Amino acid sequence: MVDRKKKWSVEAIMQDVKIELTAKHRVDGEWEETTHTYEGKCVQKIGAWYLTYKEQVEGAGEVSTTLKLTEQSITLVRQGGVSTRQQFEKGASTHASYQSPYGPFAMETHTNRLRIRYEQQMPARVELAYQLWMNEQYAGEHELTIQIQ
Repeated sequence: MVDRKKKWSVEAIMQDVKIELTAKHRVDGEWEETTHTYEGKCVQKIGAWYLTYKEQVEGAGEVSTTLKLTEQSITLVRQGGVSTRQQFEKGASTHASYQSPYGPFAMETHTNRLRIRYEQQMPARVELAYQLWMNEQYAGEHELTIQIQ
C-alpha cells in the first residue's frame, strides 16, 4: 500500500517567490515591451510545477493567474475579470477561448519557443515565443520571459 499523504507532503511544499514577467508584443514590425513584478507561489505537484500570482488587468480588475510547467508544455490559466485556459506546446498550434468584459474571443497560438531553465531543481526562468490570432485575426508575435526568484 502506498502512503499517499506522505508523498503529497514531500512534493507539495509551496514556496513564496518573486516573479518578474517581461512581455514583448510585435505588430507591424514594432516591438512593445512591458515588465511587471508579482509576489507569487511556486509548488511542485506530480510531474509539474505550478506558479500562481495575482495581477491587475486594465478594464477587468484582479485576475488570478496559474502557470503549469511541464517538460512538454505550459498551460496558462487566468480567472477573474478575464478567464482563459491557454496551452503552449513547442512547434504546435493550439486553440482556446478568452472571456473578457467585452465578450468572448477565439484564440489560436502557434508556439515557436518554449524553454524552462531550472536552478536547484526549481524553475528559475521561462521563455515562451508564439504567434497569436484572436477571432481569426492575426494579433502579432509575442514573447514572454518569466524570472522566478
